[in-house]
Amino acid sequence: MSKIKYINLADLNLPEFQSHRDISPENIKELSDSIKLIGVIEPLIVRDTNEGFEIVAGCLRYRAAILAGLKAVPCINMSLDPKSAEILKLHENVKRIPLDHVDQGHTFIMMMRTFDMTEKSISESVGKSIAYISQHISLVLLDNELTEAVKNKSISFSQARELMRVKDHVERNRFLSYCMNDGATVQVLQKWVQDYLRTGSVSPSQEFPSREYSYGSETPHTTRNCEACDNPVEISQIRQVFYCPTCHQAIKDALFEEKQRNLANLPPKTS
Repeated sequence: MSKIKYINLADLNLPEFQSHRDISPENIKELSDSIKLIGVIEPLIVRDTNEGFEIVAGCLRYRAAILAGLKAVPCINMSLDPKSAEILKLHENVKRIPLDHVDQGHTFIMMMRTFDMTEKSISESVGKSIAYISQHISLVLLDNELTEAVKNKSISFSQARELMRVKDHVERNRFLSYCMNDGATVQVLQKWVQDYLRTGSVSPSQEFPSREYSYGSETPHTTRNCEACDNPVEISQIRQVFYCPTCHQAIKDALFEEKQRNLANLPPKTS
């Protein structure tokens, strides 16, 4: 069994690839305050390299220990080659200290590029399905809008999975707007995407940007007015119909004319 020994912080090096890309200062400060009170409870995992000791697991503890003013921290030195070290990191980060979905995707891509691992070998290493690995890789290889929305928790990973089924960039961002601004649930989004894929419709012309399809709002809607009758309808009951911009405008004009005729036929109000 590997022994715990104290190693000077100055002798420790952060790994070249760090799975946790965005660690908030608040998280480091919170852990640092805890270390000041009770010390580093869990040893860092390190390995010998030509440049010294490289941290395999415990980068957050390392940063927090520096902030706490420590000179040395408890470590376990393991004999690990680069590939074995990355697999251990995956276990640490995916199972014990969860990475967000975007960071997981970046980590899986790094494993494939650096160690020629396949989605199957990664899935066996971390105990996740091949589909899980593939979906996370696809997430970070798609457009930045979707990746950032998941990173910022504007949408869930389940919603992102549905959106990834839409291959057209413009259509995908249109659905993304519905999720972020209109509160579309996974079930509603799934129905919309299925309808879209079944119709095989073309995306809207670039002449009609987000003005036509974006409904900005600071708070999610639970209803939206029907374009035909103007009555409020629950988001879950809204049906998506796909027209080209010309036909869409023609239908709106026809509806407007019909409303005007109906208004003209209303009996005058009695005083």
